[in-house]
Amino acid sequence: MASKVEYTQVRKWFLVGIAAVMAGCATTGSGGGGYGLPPIPEGKGRLMLETGGINEVNYYVLDGETGEEVHSESPRMAASSPIGYETGYRSLPQFVDLDPGRYTVVVNTDIDDSVEKEIEVLMGQEMYATIPIGRFQVIFSDAQGRSQVPFLIFDYNLRTMLGRGMTSTEVRYFIMPVGEYKVRIENSPTGLDEIRPVQISMGQTQNILIGPPPSPAQPGESGGEGDAQP
Repeated sequence: MASKVEYTQVRKWFLVGIAAVMAGCATTGSGGGGYGLPPIPEGKGRLMLETGGINEVNYYVLDGETGEEVHSESPRMAASSPIGYETGYRSLPQFVDLDPGRYTVVVNTDIDDSVEKEIEVLMGQEMYATIPIGRFQVIFSDAQGRSQVPFLIFDYNLRTMLGRGMTSTEVRYFIMPVGEYKVRIENSPTGLDEIRPVQISMGQTQNILIGPPPSPAQPGESGGEGDAQP
């Protein structure tokens, strides 16, 4: 009889222990905003970047009073790099825990223009900085398939060159501030000169498909309806 009572007590305490552990895990998971993120450290606030679904951006944070850089991240290789293709996806937004105060977030793009956003970080809260950026990629194809061709990025009126790029056989996105632009591909050996408009919108990706001009008809090839008949 004593053994049965002892077994019942041990089983009871075992179940209580499991319940306590599960409760502790639930508290940790929901603390600091959830989403799988760690809890916000005591005395800090959390700055989170809202970039319209873009996987990763290079950015830094400046103290609003002193202008001193307090944080920086550069996980992304420049799209103009020969090996600057997309390598994966983030399941969580980029964030940093900071002392309460005012800050300036500076997000680098693939042109000379960066995007700045001022934000106030409050203790114990998640503060979102919405960054108005989007992305595009240029896909150039020839008879052999996708290939690498250099191109230029201009303002919409073609008055100012803002940057340079290179098409890729891989997925390669160019991150830009929201707005209207134009890209130009010049390929003198084939006579290709293409200018295409680019509309950058937050949360959207524009694919620009460009191919070479049709080759001229060679002597002896059959023509179309407009060709003269012998």
